[in-house]
Amino acid sequence: MNTYQTISQATGVARTLSKNSACTIVVYRAGDNRFITARPTDAVTGLVVGIYQNGYLLPGSQRAA
Repeated sequence: MNTYQTISQATGVARTLSKNSACTIVVYRAGDNRFITARPTDAVTGLVVGIYQNGYLLPGSQRAA
């Protein structure tokens, strides 16, 4: 898990990690100016704003941040 101050930072990292590591990355909003990237098996409290796989946002997974 990693924490970022903006959603664009978090989604950029999620795209890169999901593409290069061939894994699924979930982006959560955990509060004001706090976005978390994590694997689906990590325990995180927050609102899921997107799920990335192979460098792409999965259809239907995007939520308003």
